[in-house]
Amino acid sequence: MATLLSQSPGDGPWDAPLATASSGEGQELALRQLLAPDGLKITAEPLRRLEDRAVMAYELRWRLPRLDALPSRDDIWAAADAYGVAEALDDALIRAQLGIAHRVAPAGVLINLTARRRSRPGLGALLGRHLEAHGIPRSRVVWQLSEQDELEVAAPTAELALDLRLRGYRLSLAEVGEGRMRISVLARVHPDLVHVDRSLVEGVEHDPGVAAALRGLLEFCSGTGAILVAGGVSTGAELDHLLDLGVRYGHGPLFGTAPVVAGPGAQELLLPERVLGLEEAVARGPRLRVAISVPASDGVAPELPLAEALGHAARSFQGEQDPQQVLETAADQLERLVPCDGLAMYQADWDALRFRPLLARSGAEPAYVAGVMGHSFPLSAGITGWAFDLGTPQLINDADSHPAAGHVPGTSPDDESMLVIPMVAGDHRLGVVNVTRFRRDAFSAQELTMATLIVHMAAAAWRNAQLYSEQLQHAITDPLTGLLNTRWLRDAGRRELALAERSGRQLMLLMIDLDKFKKLNDSCGHAAGDTVLRAVALELQRAIRAEDAAVRYGGEEFVLLLHDAGPEGARRVVRQLRTRLARIPLPPGAAIAKVTASFGIAAFPDHGRTVTKLLQEADSAMYAAKRRGGNRAVRA
Repeated sequence: MATLLSQSPGDGPWDAPLATASSGEGQELALRQLLAPDGLKITAEPLRRLEDRAVMAYELRWRLPRLDALPSRDDIWAAADAYGVAEALDDALIRAQLGIAHRVAPAGVLINLTARRRSRPGLGALLGRHLEAHGIPRSRVVWQLSEQDELEVAAPTAELALDLRLRGYRLSLAEVGEGRMRISVLARVHPDLVHVDRSLVEGVEHDPGVAAALRGLLEFCSGTGAILVAGGVSTGAELDHLLDLGVRYGHGPLFGTAPVVAGPGAQELLLPERVLGLEEAVARGPRLRVAISVPASDGVAPELPLAEALGHAARSFQGEQDPQQVLETAADQLERLVPCDGLAMYQADWDALRFRPLLARSGAEPAYVAGVMGHSFPLSAGITGWAFDLGTPQLINDADSHPAAGHVPGTSPDDESMLVIPMVAGDHRLGVVNVTRFRRDAFSAQELTMATLIVHMAAAAWRNAQLYSEQLQHAITDPLTGLLNTRWLRDAGRRELALAERSGRQLMLLMIDLDKFKKLNDSCGHAAGDTVLRAVALELQRAIRAEDAAVRYGGEEFVLLLHDAGPEGARRVVRQLRTRLARIPLPPGAAIAKVTASFGIAAFPDHGRTVTKLLQEADSAMYAAKRRGGNRAVRA
């Protein structure tokens, strides 16, 4: 076995020892060659305005070298993975491609985001660091996503696209072809460029279906402000037909081969006389504009492009950890972007298989809110259930005539148009949002796109807020009884006392210990004892008010914090609890006749000004109650 070539200090990814294998020496040398300065061969194919061949941007591609040891792209990446230099190779590719951007200014550059690259953690921030290092504005680079890429190891296209757009990047959806074209994907990604592949372009001369598909894409692009780019234009006849259809941009063999502009065999890149530039091309395209209520100096809410409006919406969700507030924020953004007569949000209750209303708004019909909030219905019912089952956003411009139509009790049966958008976060179907106007034919496809993007952001933020709330609740909750735990008492107890001191109100602390509970565990088992503990916890919660707190202190010990309650209030709670505890059913064979407890009572500030001191005083009083036979209360 031959040892692979040694490396000198400072060789970056090669600082770590490499495996030993004679066949590996060639692979290592090949990878070193690729990672060396100017080791990556990059081609630049111009994207042209078809009418005058002015260059809008250059599509930059990595041309594979001829390497005996690594004959294919898969072989190169497999070797890079094996030697731990895959990310270094990908970074080198990005640097090589961005290095060309300065040379082609003011034209933009298009760079592929392969499935491998999309799988890298923190991709949005990573791309931002590369652009900053090269001093290139984000508006001059278009990152290309492909509908054909395998996505098993990569982030879902739409979620990644939304993240990148909110960071200010331009996007292209590449290789859109006749058999794969899905307008729903285009609507969710909302690209700046829609790059149709050769399968559509070559059929434009003789296939009316292809021409119709291109017209549909052009209509979509016209509505969303995207630029349609025809790929692989090969003949003058194809060019003429594309121009007749209204396609303005393209590339392909008709305009010459793509030169090598970096790496081995690089040629000098001569810019054409007419360079349109990406900024100018995008600026000339039709841009979808939406009105949002952003305060302006003159008090008038200005119109903002969709990307800016979405950025404003995304910022409103950032850092929000209250699930209900996330929904309120989503409702605010929807009402700004898509004004409506009624707005309803439902949660999917998968245990009961029903929709539970969470939020309703209507400035047009007061009965709408009461009707929505008072009505729960099966997950399969009505237009809402139909759209939720499909899992995709739906535009219904005549809700009354829809075969799945139902009626929400208490609301007007007048004509309605609806946007019905499922709330989905990853694999979790969380609920659905209904946006309603009280007339027919009231919504456009553009409004469905805008509302869908807002709901998509809201679903992710809502899910995160739910997880945060659950984690926070788990951290301060006793898993057996559902009561607060000693961590809460330690962390929040100081705040409770400070609040009582500021308000000048008394606070009572009760230490509670179940009498002879060990006999119950010994006679009936710990499972039966746990059942009784849960029943005790339920009675504690029933005996106190919402502003009070019940804590499982440990074992069969509990603590109650009673706000704005003096000694008489504490005694009243004790009397209720003695009665309630005695009614808890016991398992057959229990060694005790009924559940009783000893209570120790301490008052703030009379018996202490810290949680620790109050616990000590209440604990001493509780043991005094034990010594007197239990089933009684003693005040410190």
